[in-house]
Amino acid sequence: MERRTEEGPTETARRISIRWKVLLLLGTALVALGIFVDWPAPQESSLPDTSSFLTILGGLLGAAGLLAALRKE
Repeated sequence: MERRTEEGPTETARRISIRWKVLLLLGTALVALGIFVDWPAPQESSLPDTSSFLTILGGLLGAAGLLAALRKE
């Protein structure tokens, strides 16, 4: 069960490609959940609104996905 330590440049590029696509897809899904689902108001006033939290979290994940796509090692 040895794992190869040397990977070709195509394998690294493939992993980066999968990574940014997953981050972008997850970010888009969270933004869509935040915008289109009618969430109940939070029970405690100190908690953030669910829709705004999901929208911000989705935006951050989408931005991370775009940065990973632009990085291209």
